[in-house]
Amino acid sequence: MAGSARADAFPTERPIRLLTPYGAGGGIDIAARILSAVAEPHLGTRVDVVNMPGAGGLNAAMFTLDAKPDGYTLMISDYGPLITLPLREDTDYGPEDWTPVFQITEIAPTFVVHPDFPEPTLPGVMAAAAREPGRLHATHGAFMSSSHLPLLRLEQISELRMNHVPTLGGGETLQFLLASIVSLAVTNSSSIASAVEGGSVAPVAVATRQRIPELPETPTLLELGYDVVMPVWYTIFAPADVPEPRRRELAARIASAFDTERARSLAARASITLSGTDYDSLQQAYADTVATVTATISALQNP
Repeated sequence: MAGSARADAFPTERPIRLLTPYGAGGGIDIAARILSAVAEPHLGTRVDVVNMPGAGGLNAAMFTLDAKPDGYTLMISDYGPLITLPLREDTDYGPEDWTPVFQITEIAPTFVVHPDFPEPTLPGVMAAAAREPGRLHATHGAFMSSSHLPLLRLEQISELRMNHVPTLGGGETLQFLLASIVSLAVTNSSSIASAVEGGSVAPVAVATRQRIPELPETPTLLELGYDVVMPVWYTIFAPADVPEPRRRELAARIASAFDTERARSLAARASITLSGTDYDSLQQAYADTVATVTATISALQNP
């Protein structure tokens, strides 16, 4: 009876630790702290955010997996530490060792050009790349980052090649494009919002399944004939060996916490659009991302 009572108490027995593989102040950290601010009335316990940067996310991932698989130690991440890292390096875990519980937001990798580009559309970019293989300069974030992988996948599908110029992130990526150092940039939609509004850059495609509200006139790569769906998501994960009833209970309670005026207000203040993806759809979205990233990296390793 005592054991049953303890099981029924989940997750109210003690605080939940939410590991983030990045330092304080970034998008994932902010998303985690929104949950921390609204969690207790809905989860029956507080959520403590623990920043554990280092080793490309490996430190936070291993700490989460080494904890008792009872649902009280979770991780919030994009797909880099959980999918890209173990596919590229020899880690003690793989994508199959994780189960997504709740997606907080989804961010669209966006392909943009300078408005003075001769034909400021993705077909125009691809035609230019075909005319001079390897000569068109395209910039993105770090090597194998969530802005680089969609570009790689597009090249693999189209069998076209560009000259890649990595940067430190969205701000530098945008500056390279504005200075006409490159013809094409791939970055998160939020990084170029003001530049798009001001007309200094032209978005030509997004790497999401559907068009995004911020850029309703910008087609998806799917619409343009390229099967590249690689959104960046901020998702809360549990180790796969946490019992499914506990994962589903967490998903329902976290969803309830985010379905509040306070959560929406905090998210709006941080320019985060809440996703609200249901638990079962989230499993398929994760499987799709694993498949796409695996195919992209495999093609690089086995040209």
